[in-house]
Amino acid sequence: MTSDITIMSTNLNKNILKNYSDYHVITEEFTEDDLLKYPKVIFYEVLDKKREEEIKELFSLLKEHHIDYINVTNNHEQVLLTDYLIIYDKEKVLIEGSTLEVLKQEKLLKRLGIALPFMVELSLLLQDYGLIKDIYLDYNSLENALWN
Repeated sequence: MTSDITIMSTNLNKNILKNYSDYHVITEEFTEDDLLKYPKVIFYEVLDKKREEEIKELFSLLKEHHIDYINVTNNHEQVLLTDYLIIYDKEKVLIEGSTLEVLKQEKLLKRLGIALPFMVELSLLLQDYGLIKDIYLDYNSLENALWN
């Protein structure tokens, strides 16, 4: 099974990469052929300029080729594109777990200055009004929950 992880940090620092020395680090533009050379890759803030659909296609390609990947970013919307999330403060892991479980720790994340993705924030507000019961990570699921 391919691992797909997002790393966010309150103080993003390349020193966190020392924990992932078996991964090839990508810090600039790349081609698909570049990626397929390595069994494990880390995208270090290189995906921030890409559209969500491009990133989804890229992650799908990596999964298809059984390539493990880590996306290191400060883009809080990108955390929804992987199944596992690690939050660092400098070089120390503060929280880690499934993306949804980490995002449920809303108060801690806000105290750390980490914004919740829009869909999570919206889900929490709709929960407060009793309109939904769960947190949704994509528009289609949320729309279905609201209309059912």
